[in-house]
Amino acid sequence: MSEGTKVEDSGRSVEGDAAMSEAVGKVRQLCQTIQEASANDEGVWFRNLLAGILRCALLDYYSVEIGAKKSVYLAAWGRRNLLELKVITTYVLASESNAVEFRNDLVVDAKEFYEALTKSHRASHKALLSLLSEMSEREEGAPKGMLERVLRKEADGGPDTSATESAAAMYKQLMIDFGLKENAKPHRASDIARRISESEDFDPMFKICSKILHRTVFSIASSVTRGSLDEAIPFLANSSACDLLLIYGMIDEHFKKRGIQTPEN
Repeated sequence: MSEGTKVEDSGRSVEGDAAMSEAVGKVRQLCQTIQEASANDEGVWFRNLLAGILRCALLDYYSVEIGAKKSVYLAAWGRRNLLELKVITTYVLASESNAVEFRNDLVVDAKEFYEALTKSHRASHKALLSLLSEMSEREEGAPKGMLERVLRKEADGGPDTSATESAAAMYKQLMIDFGLKENAKPHRASDIARRISESEDFDPMFKICSKILHRTVFSIASSVTRGSLDEAIPFLANSSACDLLLIYGMIDEHFKKRGIQTPEN
């Protein structure tokens, strides 16, 4: 095999890696150009959405590149993120109404985030009280007294969830202001893929990445044999490169036609 066709960890040739390095530079440049573009108050959110998608795509592609050398799990994580970003990009560039709908998901996402923080804090505080109680029962003398004082203090004070509850309430009000239903849920990438008729491509790739990432019998079994999933790395790396280029191409085409204006309905 000649030096020109040497295969790296990603499964690409040296020339292929050089081409991708150049392409990544173009993605980075487009992201910077969009971020620096002038926008009125109504257009800032869409400019930030486009720049955010590109920035996330770059970060996820870097995760795949690092994962190709060090961790198939990191590669699968970045690959799945790029898959989701591709369908999101396709969706928000299809129409203004799609873009606005996705923007509104931010409010729902934030509300759910702070609600989850509140619930988790309460649950962890309850577990802390139980742990302190068990520890104090096992100890004697000074350690026992100290643990009992800490237990009383934590029990009397309770979990401090005022900040997260306040944030959740703020986003609930924003949902009302935006005309969103109280039980509204953010759109999952799989739902978006179905709406844009991309499920045939999305579903199997999502499942591949999930089988590697989630602690199922498959991922646990594969961890027993070192390198058992290494054969998947070139596939993950090359398909990630394709999605990065597709995301770049869609946003670049839109930017050349409409700048940072939302797409037409």
